[in-house]
Amino acid sequence: MTQKNIAVPVPKAQKPKGRIKGDPTEGQLAFWLLLPAALLLCGVLLFPMVTTIRDSFYFNKLTEPFNGQPFVGLKNYVQMFADPRFGTSLRNTLFFAVLTVGGSFLVGIPMALAAHTPSKVRGLARVALLLPWAMPPVMTGLIFAWLFNAQYGVFNDILVRLHIVKEPLLWLSTPGLAVLAMVVTIVWKTSSFVALIVLGGLQGIPRELTEASEVDGANRFQSFFRIILPLLAPSLAVAFIFRSISAVQVFDIPYTFIQQAPAQGLLETLGVYIYRTSIEFLDFGYAATLSVALFAVSLAVTAVYVRFVRDGAST
Repeated sequence: MTQKNIAVPVPKAQKPKGRIKGDPTEGQLAFWLLLPAALLLCGVLLFPMVTTIRDSFYFNKLTEPFNGQPFVGLKNYVQMFADPRFGTSLRNTLFFAVLTVGGSFLVGIPMALAAHTPSKVRGLARVALLLPWAMPPVMTGLIFAWLFNAQYGVFNDILVRLHIVKEPLLWLSTPGLAVLAMVVTIVWKTSSFVALIVLGGLQGIPRELTEASEVDGANRFQSFFRIILPLLAPSLAVAFIFRSISAVQVFDIPYTFIQQAPAQGLLETLGVYIYRTSIEFLDFGYAATLSVALFAVSLAVTAVYVRFVRDGAST
């Protein structure tokens, strides 16, 4: 007997059901979900920024009241560029930013490596990373100002006991020592932030890569500089931009040190000068102009970072 070919019916492909009438598209859904966050962002950031830029073109000094806050155009900006105190505070800001950002990386990267390397004290090291960053900046400034005190400071006591110096140093009265004391304080405060970001990057590096380099005969320094450090580039870039912006906008620790140190001219940053102009001198129009200058410096730092990331991605 011959078998007959039996035709097996092939099910027809079902057409995807169309969108139910009235349902939003993916783009519309994304818009409505992001709208509350966008409005909040505009209310918290955009509105104060636009208001500050607008106020920089008006005269608004409470010690010399004028009716209606008269429009003065670019007069505040001309005054700012002719103000020697603005130039000094801007130079101080950039000087402290370079020293503290570099110092925080020099201290933060070894701290991250200590917290990442398996050891008996690794858990304690990770907890210790959180302490400086969790401490309020004002409290940090007060504590270190006490530690650097000439009469009863702990640092002077240690130096005298170790016979490094014969008599206590006037840390907060000597200009060079006051600058060094503030740099040390800011580096201690911010290095933990860098260490935490670098530690997160280290956790994402596969262990097999370092083990393979050890099998090939590479020592720890070679493995770090040729394998680990290139893979940490994205984490280091993120830490650099955040640290640079916060260093340019630093206020709490310099202001705390200025209250204790006679060498105020060397410690006054642009953020401190803005505070004094607005709160102590009650010149809100000129303070708004200084704030715009600080925003421009922060924006320049961000632009350099974006250019660096874009060039790195293209290569």
